[in-house]
Amino acid sequence: MKGFDMGDAEKLKITNLDPGELERLVDAQNEIFADYIIPVTSSPQFLREFMRSIGGKAENVLIAADGEDIIGYVNPVIDDKEVWIGGLGVVPAFRRRGVGRRLMIAAEDFARDRGAEESILEVIEGNLPALALYERLGYSAKGRKYLSAEGRAVQFAGFGLMPSRVRFDDVLDLHRTVYCDACWQRRKVSALTESERTCETYSVDGGFVMLRRVGTTGHIPFIGVLPEKRGLGIGTSLTKFALSRLWELGAFKVAIYNVNDDRPTRRMLDKFDFAVTLKQIEMRKAI
Repeated sequence: MKGFDMGDAEKLKITNLDPGELERLVDAQNEIFADYIIPVTSSPQFLREFMRSIGGKAENVLIAADGEDIIGYVNPVIDDKEVWIGGLGVVPAFRRRGVGRRLMIAAEDFARDRGAEESILEVIEGNLPALALYERLGYSAKGRKYLSAEGRAVQFAGFGLMPSRVRFDDVLDLHRTVYCDACWQRRKVSALTESERTCETYSVDGGFVMLRRVGTTGHIPFIGVLPEKRGLGIGTSLTKFALSRLWELGAFKVAIYNVNDDRPTRRMLDKFDFAVTLKQIEMRKAI
């Protein structure tokens, strides 16, 4: 490590993750993201669930190693002509030495060999080193941003429209239409499928919501209204119901992730006193 430089990064061997290395990858992730803008703690179970939710494969993860130690990884998730970069990281001691660049190039090569023509990723607004790396590699922002926000569970006396508990299959068509212009991971049916395992699902004519409680935190992983039904109060009804139901379940804080940063969404968040906690910028590159 002492003499490691950019030349060494170019010689790094990038390999596919072996299933037996999963726990080593988790250890590396916990070191990588300990000083992240939003610290993340991983575990084998968390990683498996995340991979299922994005339709990824552990064996497609690419790793860079220094001897027996994983010093960086990248997670290319391929879906037909697209590849989504579902994670990139380098341990602190090896940063700013070209390892991240080598991993990204390897991920693009890996995806291109499997038919992908465009690479997509999201970068946290304010993560300047990552943003600079992606721009140097030719990625550009397309103007789309996503928000994460937090609020409080609240009991409402009424909702306007009363959602009904439904089965997962009942919202598949709604999801395909409502989330067709959402961020990559949210528009994939695999994300909906994984959420359904732990969520309650409700719908009204033209919209649906999924919710769950983990400890004292409520989560709303999906809430959406068909384009032709927007502006009719359906989103307000679904949000009131979700916040009330999470209050009944004992949630205190409520989190919502990766919703479009647009005027209607902002108005909705303001209406229910949600505070924006994170912004992400979508970036794309033809490969």
